[in-house]
Amino acid sequence: MNLGIESETIEFKKSTAELEKAVDNIASMLNKHGHGTVYFGVAPNGDVTGQVVSASTLEDIAKKIKSAIKPMIYPEIKEEKIGGKTVVRVDFSGSEKPYASKGRYYKRVFDRTEEMTPQELKRMMSATDNASLWENNLTRYGLEAVDHEALNTFYRKAVACGRLAQMSLYDEAELLTGLGLFEDGFLTNAGYYLFSNRRPVVLKLAVYVTDERITFSDINRLEDNIYNLMEKGFSYIKEHINWSVRMGKDTSRVEVPEIPVEAVREIIVNSFAHADYRGESENEIVITPTRVEIYNPGEFPEKYTPEMFAKKQLKSMPRNRVILQTLYKSKDVEAFGSGFRKVYAICEKEGKRTDFSSKYGGFSFLFYRDVLTSVKVKKPSTEAEVYKLLRDDPKQTRMQLSLKIKKTVRTVQRALNKLSLEAKIKRIGSNKTGYWEILKA
Repeated sequence: MNLGIESETIEFKKSTAELEKAVDNIASMLNKHGHGTVYFGVAPNGDVTGQVVSASTLEDIAKKIKSAIKPMIYPEIKEEKIGGKTVVRVDFSGSEKPYASKGRYYKRVFDRTEEMTPQELKRMMSATDNASLWENNLTRYGLEAVDHEALNTFYRKAVACGRLAQMSLYDEAELLTGLGLFEDGFLTNAGYYLFSNRRPVVLKLAVYVTDERITFSDINRLEDNIYNLMEKGFSYIKEHINWSVRMGKDTSRVEVPEIPVEAVREIIVNSFAHADYRGESENEIVITPTRVEIYNPGEFPEKYTPEMFAKKQLKSMPRNRVILQTLYKSKDVEAFGSGFRKVYAICEKEGKRTDFSSKYGGFSFLFYRDVLTSVKVKKPSTEAEVYKLLRDDPKQTRMQLSLKIKKTVRTVQRALNKLSLEAKIKRIGSNKTGYWEILKA
């Protein structure tokens, strides 16, 4: 049996021993035509020679394609009988070019695969509008993969700030569909990364003893969705920077951070809103004695800097329009294209120094610390913040408390549980109509 000749969308491999080369062929066909087919068990001249298929053969092919091809694709891999012999057929497609294989970009020239030149890659990238293409692709996950608490917190916040109309009856599918995050029973990529309980996003956190970053005093790696990680990253920085004490106008003590936390929050939101999630990207927050660095795994627009967006009021160039629009609804994003203007205005007003550096695959924004003038003040614990708010108004709900201290409802519930165990508060009445009795300070 002979299958004919190879072409710009068909590639033959004698066996899976050629899998490394096959993923390069896949990338080249995606970049040229957006689809293609690879056969394992077929000679280059089209003769069907057969392929030994073990229990793990198909899974091994899937894993290799998943790890090598970026942005990620979801090929159809199946075992077929042709002329009495077994072959493996891999059909694939994608619309998010350029595609890379193991970090390299390839083009298809009839039945050959050749590496792109930098000029060819640049032309392809400039001719392709990737913003929103990736976001709108459907995943294989439905409502079972939704972080219900995170979505509900978002909804209440968006309604409270007036950017989202309140639903007559809260319905997750209706809410997500209206936001463009859910279609035909499945989450889009944007919905999955924003609100999934499958923890699709990574945030690396570290505090180093010196600027050389050799010895660390704290290090962590968090996996969660975008919405939760924004708050966790913001809280981490607040807990690990210095705070000084000043006297307010009414002789009250006012805690002042060494770097403006409002500006920090803008950069954190920007980092998650504009990151490139098409590969295995990781956001990072690194704190050293002299600076706080927030790394965004998404390349900054070529020939531009954050300061240019702030000073020249350039038009926003979003990588993830749907994610950005969703965060606008909850007022995590104030206005499109205004984030860097706000950051620079705050830092200039307070005399704080910042910096920016491009890195391979992303960029970093730096806040310089006032290490010589700051006095370390321990931030109040979540329990203390919740207890203080309940003393002012014992009828406050978990959601109201979470919005005020800017932490998740789950975190607030843990604080309430701890305060109850310590006999500092006691629940009176039902969860819906009751209140908290304050027992002791």
